[in-house]
Amino acid sequence: MSVRVIRARTLLAAGEPPRHDAAVVINDDVIGWVGDWSDLAGSVSSVTEVDGVVSPGFVDAHSHLRGIPLDEHGLPARQFEAWICSLAAASDLDPHDEALVAGVGLLETGVTAVQGFVDASADEQTALDRARAAARGLASTGIRSLLVLGFADRALRAPEPALDDWELVSALPPLLPASSVARVAREWLDQNAPARTEYGIGPVGGQWSSDALLEALASCAGNHRVHTHLHESRHHRDWLAGAQSPLERLRSTGLLNDRLSGAHGVHLRADELDLIAASGASLVHCPASNEALHVGRAGVAEWLSRGIPAGIGIDSQNVGAPDMFEVMRATLATAHHVDDPISAEQAFMMATTGGSHALGIAGGGRIAAGSPADLIALDLEASTVDDLVANGSADCVRSVWVAGAPVVVDGRSTVDASAARTRLTGQLASDRVAREERLAKLADTLDLVEQLAEARR
Repeated sequence: MSVRVIRARTLLAAGEPPRHDAAVVINDDVIGWVGDWSDLAGSVSSVTEVDGVVSPGFVDAHSHLRGIPLDEHGLPARQFEAWICSLAAASDLDPHDEALVAGVGLLETGVTAVQGFVDASADEQTALDRARAAARGLASTGIRSLLVLGFADRALRAPEPALDDWELVSALPPLLPASSVARVAREWLDQNAPARTEYGIGPVGGQWSSDALLEALASCAGNHRVHTHLHESRHHRDWLAGAQSPLERLRSTGLLNDRLSGAHGVHLRADELDLIAASGASLVHCPASNEALHVGRAGVAEWLSRGIPAGIGIDSQNVGAPDMFEVMRATLATAHHVDDPISAEQAFMMATTGGSHALGIAGGGRIAAGSPADLIALDLEASTVDDLVANGSADCVRSVWVAGAPVVVDGRSTVDASAARTRLTGQLASDRVAREERLAKLADTLDLVEQLAEARR
């Protein structure tokens, strides 16, 4: 058995009082014992001293694993429906390298587990090859992950029916035809996963899914996790005219249960939140993305008051390096803006235990015997969770352990991502002219979609 001992000036975990001059004993990949250092002193010979804070690792419960921010593609955030259309102009970067660089960035901001969403491609083999490449790249960083293969097959750019000027918006082909979804989903779920990696599936969004696609996913899901974008934009409820809402369509096909997590949830009604609470499903708050794409602000306090398990997602909307502390503070700011505040303790809980619940990590987000040994050490003067949330930053992260293994040392990942980053920036540079031409061809469409979306009620 491998044993590691960490002595910390302060231990901070959601729902627990601060513990000072404390010790954590890690047995292989789980926490074996937690207590006062005085109870352990003299009985161990090798100790990692942390003159700061040790806390559970954070969970990014909704990510698109972008190693290169979209701003660097020349695709800044804008009104949601137009932004979705603009993604067609993005450069096609190597999925292995993107996931590797994204994983390193997450680890260096204290994220020890991530739910990554990878869209299926237009043909079966390419979809699987690209998703497997992303899985290998992410796993090579040492991060814990749930990698979700997402499917969509209708109304990707314009509502159905596309009335009036929406008819001028050219349609996109499905990511993968519904007839192929069950076959690809089963192959994805049944394969062997890399270390610390789990596989899931999901519709990219109910508003972009045919009945056949949702039924195919429901037939494959079994005990696997399912993830989706859920009522993100105010248009999603009636994006498919005459159809049930995305949430109701998930319920009617059997996908609304305790294995489901839904990202955003900005435009969920009180009765829909009650339905989610009764189902045991999780919601994932993405405050930075919601603000950037002008979709509105989620009422997170309403989620928590109903007992809905809630996590936090960075959603790959960072312009520079990701910073989970900024996203926790954005969570507090959002709740303040909707005049229904939550506490720093609640935001911290969402970033740790709530996110772990969304990914199905048993005992995750805690510093307790039997919990996964996913921990971070912060160079930070903080005696309470309030201090940590208010004053922390990615620059404070000094050490990270995932399943007891060191993956960040002295603030840097143990995996060198520089070569992968260089390859990605090279691909981006070589595609610059073609990318600018694609974007120029889309310019009129983007402006039109933005006008139509803003006018549509």
